[in-house]
Amino acid sequence: MIKKILLTFIFFAPFTSFFALSAWMRIPVVLNQVLFLIVIIGIFYNNKIKLKWVFKEDVFLLLFLGLVWLSFLFGYLEKRSFNHSLAYTNAILFFFFTTKYSISQVKVLPIDIAKIMYWSFCTITLIIIVDFFGANFYNFELRKFFAGEPDGTISNMNYYIRGSFLRVGGVSEEPGHMALFYNIYFGISMYYLYITEQFHKYKWIIIFFLISHFALYSNAGITLFILATFFIFSYNKAKTLKISQKQIFFIATATITTVILIFFIFYFDIGGSSKVLKAFTDKIFFNESGKKYSSSGQRLIQWQRAFVNFFKHPIFGNGPGYGVHEDKEGYLSVYLTMLSDIGIIAFLLFMTFLASITQKVLNLPATIRNFMMFSLLTSVIHLIIIADFYSAPIWILFIFIQLVYKEHKKVKE
Repeated sequence: MIKKILLTFIFFAPFTSFFALSAWMRIPVVLNQVLFLIVIIGIFYNNKIKLKWVFKEDVFLLLFLGLVWLSFLFGYLEKRSFNHSLAYTNAILFFFFTTKYSISQVKVLPIDIAKIMYWSFCTITLIIIVDFFGANFYNFELRKFFAGEPDGTISNMNYYIRGSFLRVGGVSEEPGHMALFYNIYFGISMYYLYITEQFHKYKWIIIFFLISHFALYSNAGITLFILATFFIFSYNKAKTLKISQKQIFFIATATITTVILIFFIFYFDIGGSSKVLKAFTDKIFFNESGKKYSSSGQRLIQWQRAFVNFFKHPIFGNGPGYGVHEDKEGYLSVYLTMLSDIGIIAFLLFMTFLASITQKVLNLPATIRNFMMFSLLTSVIHLIIIADFYSAPIWILFIFIQLVYKEHKKVKE
């Protein structure tokens, strides 16, 4: 039973809008809380808890969580601050520790987790593509069909127009978060296909991945996909200090072809491409301005506010949730939210945890390191521009990396 609930939780972890029971209660959260209750009952029943599943870097997360509640006590002590403290607790104790403990108890292998993430990725891909074509060409909106409507409000984001198309949000509340979860599950899906030697599916997964990103049209999702791919290639080349003629030919051909295509697309302004490009570059380079700031312009304002507030109380911060309490937009960055709300010590503890996770990925065999690195890079960089610390897929990724590292360490020994 625990294994079924656990794998179902992992499957639905990116689903924060579809199948929502209410505007605030999501299927992944419900499943994880049920899992937690079963684990607690099991611990009391067996009257013991094993610690072999705990890694050294996990201590940094526990210390971080301690500072969250210390910051709450020294902070502004209002209901919003308490709620945000609970959100940090839910992410670390429930999403991370409960999930990992459950995995160790029922002896779930990394390949089992990778398989369920692969099928989740395929399901999300199907939903994104069907919703995109349905909304744009067949007057059929899949998101609105599945979204709950508690208190007369729809529990997910509406469609929006960009580049002459209605853009969708997949199974998440909006395209940016969907792109974050989607990139994570894409990297693990590629890992699964490699481990199971289903190489013939690579091209189809990549094609559907690109189509889905077009349907989402998340600037960050697309940019981070490109940056992560470039970094991984550069890292591998720097590590081996050699590049084959075949690779040089492929890079040169791809570059020339891309340049020619871009030239014709923008020279003839196909599909209003010049306007789309300007909007894209303005957002990426924070050039947006006007009476109403859009996402990137607003981020600059909120980031400046985060640093101002940080210097007021640099050690323990202003209290969890203070950024949102002061301005409902928050700081629009997980890292700056930690820095300003909880303080420099907590921030450094979390960054130390991320550094340890990154080190584990770099120590993996080259054949699988690339897949792990793609998921990790796209997620930790994406946290710079989003405000949600408690996204389940991110914590599942951290767990998965630890398990894969442990598995390969045993093989070495």
